[in-house]
Amino acid sequence: MAVILMIDENEILEYITENYSELKKPAQKDWTFQQYFNMLPEDIEDMLLDLFGRYNIDYSNFNLDDYFEPEWPVWLLWKKFQRKEYKPLTVEMIIESAKAGKWLYQ
Repeated sequence: MAVILMIDENEILEYITENYSELKKPAQKDWTFQQYFNMLPEDIEDMLLDLFGRYNIDYSNFNLDDYFEPEWPVWLLWKKFQRKEYKPLTVEMIIESAKAGKWLYQ
């Protein structure tokens, strides 16, 4: 018999606030990771892996390069990414994916 987990979005917002929000401002669903989390891409990746694991989100179809410019090797990839528009990544996307148990966005 499958176990369905009920996801409490307030718990997710509290967890993000306590662990990742600068100045401990309460995290909001409409926050984008690009604007509200002042981190290097590898730290954002660690944060996302923490959230994916904590909330049992299958992230096999998630691609960080859709949302953030690669850190290394920038000089090799510069031409490929110089004109790329990155998608916004929001806290709400994490919450909705947690509810579904998998990454919902392409």
